[in-house]
Amino acid sequence: MDFENAGNENNQNQLSHRQQHHHHHSQMNANSALPLVRFLNCLEKAAVGIVYYVDCTVKDELICRKEAKLMQYKNIVEQILLNPKEYHEVTLQLSATKCLCKFMLLSLELCETHAKMLFDLLKNSTFESVRVAIMVLMNGFYLKYPLAFAAYSDDVYGCLRDRSDNVRLAALKTISNLILKEMVKPNGQISEIAFCIIDKHTQLATLATSFFSELAKRQHGETLFNILPDIFSNLVGVKLDEQRQLNEEDFKSVIDFLFKYIFDDPRACRDLAYIMSKLTFNEQSLKGLLHHYDNYRDKLFDNDVYQSFLTILDNAKKNLGAKPDLKVLIDALSTSINKERSPNGILIAVQQAQQKTKQQPKAARAGGAKKGKQTTSRSKAKAKQSDDNDDDDLKENDGDDDGDGNVFKRPMRKEPKVQTISRSKRGADA
Repeated sequence: MDFENAGNENNQNQLSHRQQHHHHHSQMNANSALPLVRFLNCLEKAAVGIVYYVDCTVKDELICRKEAKLMQYKNIVEQILLNPKEYHEVTLQLSATKCLCKFMLLSLELCETHAKMLFDLLKNSTFESVRVAIMVLMNGFYLKYPLAFAAYSDDVYGCLRDRSDNVRLAALKTISNLILKEMVKPNGQISEIAFCIIDKHTQLATLATSFFSELAKRQHGETLFNILPDIFSNLVGVKLDEQRQLNEEDFKSVIDFLFKYIFDDPRACRDLAYIMSKLTFNEQSLKGLLHHYDNYRDKLFDNDVYQSFLTILDNAKKNLGAKPDLKVLIDALSTSINKERSPNGILIAVQQAQQKTKQQPKAARAGGAKKGKQTTSRSKAKAKQSDDNDDDDLKENDGDDDGDGNVFKRPMRKEPKVQTISRSKRGADA
């Protein structure tokens, strides 16, 4: 027993010694990485200073010369990022990543040369903070070199599927900011943002809904309208993997949200119906078409819209075969569509259109009255802010007011009127 106890004590002592050695070794690594982190931070600031404050001719000498020390330091940054197992400190990897991004902003050549390396880090880095930092700094790249990352747009949108909520949130903020500032044209990949509408992360879902509501205001809704067919075709599941297939409830939620922004322009309805007739509908999309019947039933009195929906039904019969369940679904959709083409259905649609036309002037007058009230309240708020001498907030409000086309001034105080009495009258009173 004494021999066994002695053996156990010896093992425990060895284990504690190993733990102390490992802890001491990790502290040594952290302490040894600290000077390098500080050096990279200084190097990053130097690159930023060169970008904004150094003359172009001097900048070329600092970058293009082979013996330039700045470019030699760049090799150190590359060595750290290419060997994450050796340089495994999070702060070191983050500082090196930021430093690389600032170096890439020095010239278009550096940006294009290191683009693949940067996006490899974005996809493969095990450090969440590194991936977040790259997405945040992506705004600067698109602002200065908008065409440098054209070949990597799939990787940028792919960050919306990242395993980290923080990375996806940073990606959504960056992408939505670039699109709304018209630095990136929206295309079919914007369907990745549509998936975020039903995301479990509340902040992510809220930001996605705000993005589409803001996009619907651009060019009277034409910007969103032009990309809706691509969004719908990507949502139906043809191009999706099994992990990203939408269930029926989520699909309906996304479609319900996006259809709110389809305005009542007859030309837009005809164009959308024609585009839908060119799509391939599966069973799920046909169910969605029947579920959202109330959204387009009043448009079926238009002959072009009606013919487009007949084309959808004919193509569905050819492509989906003669399954009993599908036949019932197609027959129900056909009955509903033809019902609106009856004389009674057309009469109801015309009456509804007339009611909307009568209500529009009233809504316009009501909106004008509300706008006047808002203008008064804004002018008061503007006058109050000018007294507080808050320069930052003042600049932001001036930017918003210029966009509205209104110029606000401090309201002038009205001097009280002094009643004047003529000399003759004063003499009479005396």
